[in-house]
Amino acid sequence: MAALGATAGLLGLLTACGSKPAAEAVAAPAPPPVPSVAPIETGKPPYGEQPSRTPSPPSAPPTCPESGVYVLAEEPSAAMGLRAMTLKLTNCGKRTYTLKGYPTIRVLDEDGKPLDVRVSHGSAGIATLDNFDAPPRQVTLRPNETALAGVVWRNTVTDSTVPAVNGKALDVAPAEGSPRQTVAELIDLGNTGKLGVSPWYTPEEPAKKTPTSTPTPRRSAWTTTQ
Repeated sequence: MAALGATAGLLGLLTACGSKPAAEAVAAPAPPPVPSVAPIETGKPPYGEQPSRTPSPPSAPPTCPESGVYVLAEEPSAAMGLRAMTLKLTNCGKRTYTLKGYPTIRVLDEDGKPLDVRVSHGSAGIATLDNFDAPPRQVTLRPNETALAGVVWRNTVTDSTVPAVNGKALDVAPAEGSPRQTVAELIDLGNTGKLGVSPWYTPEEPAKKTPTSTPTPRRSAWTTTQ
């Protein structure tokens, strides 16, 4: 009996030592956090694509000057140092406007002062171009009609001791004695010191001695044979 009592006491002691209060019980592991998902932005292109730009509205035509005509320059074409550019004169007035001959041109520096550049009628030996050496003819423009003239030069350096000339604009008059207009355009002459100018003509003239196609805005259409 004494042995049984000792055994029961020992079992009770072990049971007491092996149990823990409810407060000390190990809590169940917390569930992992749910990953946050950024909301999808509607209207934004995926994969870093850039949204398409809204095309700019066409620019308004220049204000019509008192002379009733304005002159714009189209972007020069360039090939192996040769530059060819189209001047476009538009009759913005309410009366007909008559031209015959060549525009008078001066090349201006960044301060608006004339540079020492020789301007010749025709291609001036710079290159062989359609229409440049055709004889002048009378051009009569009704309101909103246009006439064209070409300007050609070379961007070459023929003398390393002479600084290259870069004109920043053209001072243009439709004819000798007519009001002059400034046309902003880079004229990179190298140090050749010369450019050639064609007579005025209309886009509707026959194909002979004319450019191969009617110039489109901001792009010269002169064809060249170097």
